[in-house]
Amino acid sequence: MEWETYCDDGTLPLLAIRHTQNMIFHAYYWMGIAFVCLCLMTAMMVWYFRQQQKRHPELVDLMADTSECELHKIQVNIYTNEIIIDGIAYPSRCQVVSLLDYLMKQPTHEISFTELNTVFNENFFDGSPASKRRISNLKYEVNDLLKSGGFEMTKVSADRFALTPINQRAS
Repeated sequence: MEWETYCDDGTLPLLAIRHTQNMIFHAYYWMGIAFVCLCLMTAMMVWYFRQQQKRHPELVDLMADTSECELHKIQVNIYTNEIIIDGIAYPSRCQVVSLLDYLMKQPTHEISFTELNTVFNENFFDGSPASKRRISNLKYEVNDLLKSGGFEMTKVSADRFALTPINQRAS
């Protein structure tokens, strides 16, 4: 409305008014074309990702995996022998802290029984019933410490443990 009253009062030359109206028309025209292109590109991307999900359904679980983000809630302080979960510090013994520190640094957050010999000492696991009890006790201590934070150490195979969020266990 203001533009029309400004044009009608006669202060602007007619050529300037036509030129300005052409510029406004072209601006709206090209903004409309850009909007349509953006909508088409978005629709093509959505279509492409849905096709990929149909072709490779096993990748859907990988895309929705948030366990790595959740594991960042755990911090290990090897100097004070504390595990910090969501800002709350839990004191623990040296072996538990060393094990969690090792698990957090591994990309898969897994450890085999024989790898425990590199974390602790060469004779920690030798396959004997006593060494299996030590591992079982260590797993119990870790799970007891982490249960309040929503994490646990689970057995992924006959001789491997993994650090996982509790909600990942049911998957």
